[in-house]
This record gives sequence, C-alpha cells and structure tokens, in this order.
Amino acid sequence: MLSVILSVLPIFILIVIGHAMRRWNFPGDAFWPLADRAVYFIFFPALLVHNLARANLGELDPTGLFGTLYCALLLNALLAFAMKPWLKIDGPSFTSLFQGSVRFNTFVGFGAAAALAGNPGITLYAVVISLAIPTMNVLCVLVLVRYGAHGGGTSLRDQLLLLGKNPLILACLAGILINLSGLHLPPGIDPMFKMLGDVAAPLGLLTVGAALQMDAARQGGKTVITATLLKLVVYPSTVLTVSWLWGLDRMETQILVLWAMLPTASASYILARQMGGNAPLMAAIVTASTLGAFITMPIFLALLGL
Repeated sequence: MLSVILSVLPIFILIVIGHAMRRWNFPGDAFWPLADRAVYFIFFPALLVHNLARANLGELDPTGLFGTLYCALLLNALLAFAMKPWLKIDGPSFTSLFQGSVRFNTFVGFGAAAALAGNPGITLYAVVISLAIPTMNVLCVLVLVRYGAHGGGTSLRDQLLLLGKNPLILACLAGILINLSGLHLPPGIDPMFKMLGDVAAPLGLLTVGAALQMDAARQGGKTVITATLLKLVVYPSTVLTVSWLWGLDRMETQILVLWAMLPTASASYILARQMGGNAPLMAAIVTASTLGAFITMPIFLALLGL
C-alpha cells in the first residue's frame, strides 16, 4: 500500500501546489487561464501525437476496451438518471449531477498513467480517451440541451461542432494516422513533440489545483455526495468487474480502472455556465471529487496490485 501511495503522491502534491499558488495569487490571476489553454491546445496534443505515432498499435485488440468502456459509461449515466427522483432536484442541478458522474479529468489521468506505467500506459490511456471523450461529450451536451436552462445561447449543433475541433481528439487522430501510415515524425520534429509533451502532466496538474473551489465544496449537499460516489466508487468498481468478466489483460484493466476513477473534469463548470446548468453545484462536485480522489485512487490501485 505504501508503494501505491508514493506512486500517486506526486500527482496530488502538484495539485496542492497549484491550489496554493492560486490562493496566494502567484504568479497572478491572469496566468492560470493562459496556462490552461496552453496545456489544452499545445502540450497535451503534442504528448498524444508523440506517443501514438510511436506506439505498437498492431498488438492492441480494441474489442475489450470498447466493450468495457461503453458498458461502464452507459451504466453510470443510467444510474445518474435513477438518482434524479430520489434527490428531488431540478433540471439544471441534474445536469451537474450527470456531468459529475461521467466526465473525467484528462490532466490527472495523464499524470497517473505516466507515473504508474510509463510510455506504454500513456499510449493505452490515449487510446481510451480517444474513445471516451466524444461519447461523453455528446451525452453531456444532450442532457444539458434537455434539462439545462440553455443559458448563453449555446445549441447542440454548436457544441458538436466544438467537439469536432477538440484538440485532444484531433491529436489522437493525427497520431494514429501517422502510426498506421508507417511513417514517423521527422528527426528534429520528434524530439520537439517529446519536449512539449513533457510539460503537459506537471503544468496540467497545477492548473487542476488552481481551479479548485473549496467554498463551493463545503456548501454542497446530498447531490454533491451522490455524484462523487458515482464517479469515484461506482464507476471504477463497474469497470473492474466488466474488465474481469471480459478477460482483459493486466495493463488494459489497470488503465481502464485508472480512467474510471479519475475526478470530474474542471471543464464541466464551463459547460454548465454555457448551457444553463447549475454552475455553483458543478464547481462543488468538481472540487469534492478531486479531493475524494486523494483517498479512492490509492485504494483502487492497491486492489489492482500496483
């Protein structure tokens, strides 16, 4: 257990440092939105392209990954719907519950995959998120269109167009196409992508910490607790069970469970504001799930024998 805690400790230390930097206004409030954009549009895409272009994808059987991922995603979505009448919440609040139950923080995942499994883990994680991001975003947008207050005039069509321009999806596609074509990143370009990618995990984790809203988490109630339990306990438990039933190998199971136990993405708050969700509740769920992951991630990693 100690080795598990030590393996994920740097991830959470970086999150704490990011939160402390934001709290102490260093290097200034203007830095964090710019850092977040740089990670999202430059550093993580470079990491994805570099790893996927060099990976041995021929040995990967996607059937089990597809099946396990979509079974878990759809089951958690159905459970969120089942909780709505019990919680007696309105439509905008339900959209926050739904997003909190299914969305995942890509930045934390990359940091964890790199710490636990190195480049093979990053590559497999990249394949997983290339499958999960489009499906998850479509589901969340549909729920917001149906139950949200439609604030900001954001339509389903606009959101789907943005999804098609998602830099992480485009980077996954580019890396896979380069790989399947038999080509390689040219000398001089390949090391550049690696250098840019090396920045992604640490800076991404700092921005996760900077986005935490402790006051919102403290004011959360039953809905926050429900969303956090669905995301951090039910989701990874489902993936672990389905992976075992499907007969996935050790690495596939580890990365899928890692993906499932990630806290809710801070981007959920932005989407809630754009499309009429309950943004304060969303901020509370994001913060609570990130803090809760400090406890649940080591437990699930220990169950996986890491």
